[in-house]
Amino acid sequence: MGFDDVVGNARVKKILRLALQKNRVPNSLLFCGPKGVGEKKMAFVLARAINCERETTDACEQCSTCVAISGRRLPDVWEIGPEGQEIKIDQMRAMKQAAYLRPMVARKRVFIVDEAEKMNEPASNSLLKILEEPPLFSHIILLTSNPHLILSTIKSRCQVLQFTPVGKEDIRKLLVEKGYPEEKARIISLVVRGNMEEALDTDWEEIQNKREEAWAFFLSLLGERGSSAFLNTYAFAQRRLIREDFEKTLEILSSFCRDLMLLKERGEPALLLNPDYGTKLRALEEAASLEKMWDCLSQAERVISGLDKNLNLGLLVSSFYSLMGD
Repeated sequence: MGFDDVVGNARVKKILRLALQKNRVPNSLLFCGPKGVGEKKMAFVLARAINCERETTDACEQCSTCVAISGRRLPDVWEIGPEGQEIKIDQMRAMKQAAYLRPMVARKRVFIVDEAEKMNEPASNSLLKILEEPPLFSHIILLTSNPHLILSTIKSRCQVLQFTPVGKEDIRKLLVEKGYPEEKARIISLVVRGNMEEALDTDWEEIQNKREEAWAFFLSLLGERGSSAFLNTYAFAQRRLIREDFEKTLEILSSFCRDLMLLKERGEPALLLNPDYGTKLRALEEAASLEKMWDCLSQAERVISGLDKNLNLGLLVSSFYSLMGD
């Protein structure tokens, strides 16, 4: 697997390739982004490219070093992650000891620290000491989906590369290439919200259940009870609210809004995001105004944005209800 095999994040690939070309890959990197968008895959591609025997701006995937790193068999490339709930001081001490030793086989040692935000305080302080005096023949790559939990002193000593969610079209194309039917690939790409790993490992039945739930909420917005069903389920329910689950529901609900607007504007049916709901959507054309659909879409997008900023879920649900009220 080379850079081109990691879907999305072209900007990050360009930066890393340029650094390899100039032989100026930073000793300390921080890869930030939502889960499932390829940070770890990119880190291992970089580890291979740094040590590739062909010395190009990518991993050749054929030399003995690339093959060994891909198989997690090269002693100079380490992957470190939480032991239990956190990354501990002993793990950082072992990494520090190894980081200052010359590589055993490869040109450079590479340490990939997954879920770096889970370092406890002693571990973070130990890492900071390494970053203050970085060894010339070692690279440390921190991976996190919560950069705000990383010490500012650590972030300031790393080159930070921001990863973004993978585009829906990129996910759809990859799924089709892997044999998924076009319609199913399009729906999965909509639901996973840029998470490539989830797209490849998703449960189709679970997605269908989530779509049915979102459809029920969509109908409630157009019915006599307005958005009360939505509020009852998410704001007043006894079960623990799951932010990611709620976000997916809103994303699918938004897609129904877009589809109904498309039909009302006499758009091309082939462009429907939910083609299997086409008949049901056509039955609602008279019941929903374009103004109502625009309002629903804009409020859903506002709430999704709030969820991305970790705003209070209960308040966001109540706000959506009040703004979409009867």
